[in-house]
Amino acid sequence: MLSFSRSAIVIIVISIMHLYFYSSNYIEKVDHKLYDLTSILFNQIQDEKSATYSVIVDIDEKSLQEFGQWPWSRLIDAKLISLTHDMTPSAIGINILFPEEDSLSPLSMQKFYQKYFDTTIDLTALPLKLQDNDKFLWEIINSSNATLPIYLQNKFNSAEHCEEMSYKKNRFSDIKSNFVVEELLCNHPFIQDKIENFGFINAWSDSDGVFRRVPLFMKYKNETFPSFSLATLLSFYEALLFDTREDTVLVNFSLNRPKILSASDVLNGKVSKQDIQGKVVILGSSIVGLNPRYKIANGEYISNNMIHAMLVDNILNDTFLVQPEYYKKINIMLSFLLSLSVLFLLSKKRYSKIVLFLLFFGFTSILFLFISYMNGVYISIGYLWVSFLSFFILLIFYHLRTLNKEQEEQEKFLIRQSKLASMGEMISLIAHQWRQPLSAINGIVLNMDIDSRKEKLHGQRLNQYLDEIEGTTAYLSKTINDFTDFFSTNKQAQSFDLQSVIEQAKHLSALSLTQKVVTIYRSSEDIEVKGYPSELVQSLLVLFNNAVSICLERLEVIGEGKVFIDTKRVGKNIVISVEDNGGGIAKKDMKKIFNPYFTTKDKQHGTGLGLYILRLIVEDSMNGKVSLRNGKEGAIFSIEIPIHIK
Repeated sequence: MLSFSRSAIVIIVISIMHLYFYSSNYIEKVDHKLYDLTSILFNQIQDEKSATYSVIVDIDEKSLQEFGQWPWSRLIDAKLISLTHDMTPSAIGINILFPEEDSLSPLSMQKFYQKYFDTTIDLTALPLKLQDNDKFLWEIINSSNATLPIYLQNKFNSAEHCEEMSYKKNRFSDIKSNFVVEELLCNHPFIQDKIENFGFINAWSDSDGVFRRVPLFMKYKNETFPSFSLATLLSFYEALLFDTREDTVLVNFSLNRPKILSASDVLNGKVSKQDIQGKVVILGSSIVGLNPRYKIANGEYISNNMIHAMLVDNILNDTFLVQPEYYKKINIMLSFLLSLSVLFLLSKKRYSKIVLFLLFFGFTSILFLFISYMNGVYISIGYLWVSFLSFFILLIFYHLRTLNKEQEEQEKFLIRQSKLASMGEMISLIAHQWRQPLSAINGIVLNMDIDSRKEKLHGQRLNQYLDEIEGTTAYLSKTINDFTDFFSTNKQAQSFDLQSVIEQAKHLSALSLTQKVVTIYRSSEDIEVKGYPSELVQSLLVLFNNAVSICLERLEVIGEGKVFIDTKRVGKNIVISVEDNGGGIAKKDMKKIFNPYFTTKDKQHGTGLGLYILRLIVEDSMNGKVSLRNGKEGAIFSIEIPIHIK
């Protein structure tokens, strides 16, 4: 039941994390960057470049210098459109809004002087078609079948004539769009009247400030309007097929860019007909202030004209991309399942399977990403890998912390096991050490009984027997005290005499059992230490027992076993060195000697945990360090610990 509850909690936590990831702006921004990277990589491996079907006629700085500041007279606009139309393009899209009357129109000037100066200007000498610039412009637009722009927004009130607008009797009424606005900005009624071809010029950047996508359709009230690019294409290609399933399309800027012609060159007849003939012409301005500029993924800034011209080429070449919303949901679900799978494998410590699983899944997802991209679909790969990797990093941190805890527990368990093993050895040692004193006490009591029977047990002789018994029992008591101190659970630092602790460890070790190994003190100081005496005793026991073991093993070669003990101060530390004359340790084993379960002894005589536990005790419990080197006669193990442990 507990295991089920824990699993349920884990699943709920992972679910909450992935719901957060799905709505996170951070993942959306990273996914944008992954799309940019995918586009760049795909563009590098793609050899074939698509054809350009559009051309831009740009009202640039050169045009303004030659024909005056903006806005131009509508007559100049009409002349520009007319000259462009004369070069037989497929379609003309006029990316210029005309929301007001032309103030430079003769009729407008006549009304102005009549209203403010009560003066009537006679226009009879002027041809009728040149008296109204707006009407003249409308006639040119209508005759050239050009497409006009509108702007959908939520900020300003719509003009009355704009509110009644409908695109070709609401041709796209069946198309659903999530882009719904409340207001519409259109052209002056003299210009907009009876113009069938128009579309919105709205464009905006993604949340990271980079332009990538445009909507093909937007809604105003119950009307659905096409984008300016799409409307321009539909002005001559009614049978055009396009994807209406997604709200937006990703503009592919890796294609060949359309040619840009200066409006002044068109007006001055300096443009070849071949540059425009059969093309879709986007007429507008790239000057900052007249038209917004947008930053694209490579850091370049482009005009609104370039966006619509590129979208025209994208649609005709079928090279634009879509980013279905459902892929985001699918990837979040895959990330959730992947997270559960990795969590399960990690709990079983199947690390190699995790690596193989992630490599396979990564390769498959990247392969599917490129195949989908080639088919015009971006699968929002960031929602899979960013959400999973975010969870995976947190999971790894948690797992490492858990492993560290387990290792600490394992180390504590090994130390406890080592003490239990030492207890068994010491009990055997005590039994051996007590055998002779107990026999001595038994002999003394027997002598006392004999003397008593012979009436020779006088006061002086009794005291002599009692002194011998007291001395023997004192030795037995010391053995018990040493044994009790070693297994003391008191872990508070205490002051002790270093030489006494060394003697205690020697007394409890195999050094006290054999006459074939002698102990030699090279140097010793009476040093008062504040620390943990039982831990130091356990550490020295390992070194003493190992030294005796190697000496006894090589006794036939060395003749007599020797264990050298050396103590000295080194700054604020003390160093205790234990050396034997057993010949030393092979160089290939020196780096592994402190590893758990590594031993140079037969498996029957060693577990390989002694030196490993020694290092744990010295480093973790006593803030010290253990070192090893080979001396002239054998191995030298050194324990360095602080004189005063806080």
